[in-house]
Amino acid sequence: MSLDLVAIGRVYADLVFTGLDGTPQPGHEVFARRLDIVPGGGPFITASYAAALGLRAALWGVAPAAPFEACVMAGVSRNRIIGLLESPPPGTEPQITAALVQGGDRAFVTRRTGPLLPQGALPEARHLHIGEMTSALEAPGLIATARQRGMTVSLDCGWDAAMFADPRLAETVASVDLFLPNDEEIAALHGAGVALRPRQALVIKRGAGGARAILTASGEELSAPARETTVLDTTGAGDAFNAGFLAGWLGGRDPLACLELGNACGALAVARIGGAEGLGDLRGLVEGGTASAEAGQIR
Repeated sequence: MSLDLVAIGRVYADLVFTGLDGTPQPGHEVFARRLDIVPGGGPFITASYAAALGLRAALWGVAPAAPFEACVMAGVSRNRIIGLLESPPPGTEPQITAALVQGGDRAFVTRRTGPLLPQGALPEARHLHIGEMTSALEAPGLIATARQRGMTVSLDCGWDAAMFADPRLAETVASVDLFLPNDEEIAALHGAGVALRPRQALVIKRGAGGARAILTASGEELSAPARETTVLDTTGAGDAFNAGFLAGWLGGRDPLACLELGNACGALAVARIGGAEGLGDLRGLVEGGTASAEAGQIR
């Protein structure tokens, strides 16, 4: 099987609560006008957008346990991802994230359980994308294996308070080609004194502030503004950005064009409920078209 990209990391069922009538506080109850149960996790969302952009994208991981496995498997098929998911071992608790969306932002509560990766060897591909730093630390030999196979590697950061104290962070960042944290994660890493020098570029996602890239070899800094859109749910916007940036980068585009393509995918993501639901054919973005964020269609 010839793949452009394989995304790895934990795969979740996302319980997305929107239209909250207040901010959750200890001892109080708030009510949501809407609940959507959708496949989630950074690797799933990045693979979904990569596939919609025309890449041969695979998701390698372990599905969440029942009653959510069927939902995730259906989402993989619906989004045209090459699914390389393994069922969880018997007795594994469901791996879920509750996303509470309010005022253009969101908070997460996540249950991380069971094995990270399936049995067997890493699939062959041009590129490996690791959905969060915690996954890279949990599978320390994975990056070296990818390197031995001639694969390039990208890494998102993700938020895990305990992870920021891990002494292996700088070494892990230095081992990948692209490191793609957001502003808040950058601040936490700098606060922990972690040197951030990936092999090719540090790519920083800034939400409504757009995105910027620092090229490792030259030190050159580039930035691209965010696209205007209507924000419904910011869940997965950074992971969608990753897919856009990687599609440009793997296609040989210059870094600024990669930032712009990433921002276009991020704008599509925040205009829908759930990080990767209802994607159309996004190949027009790569070919220079524009997208309607509300419909997810190219025009």
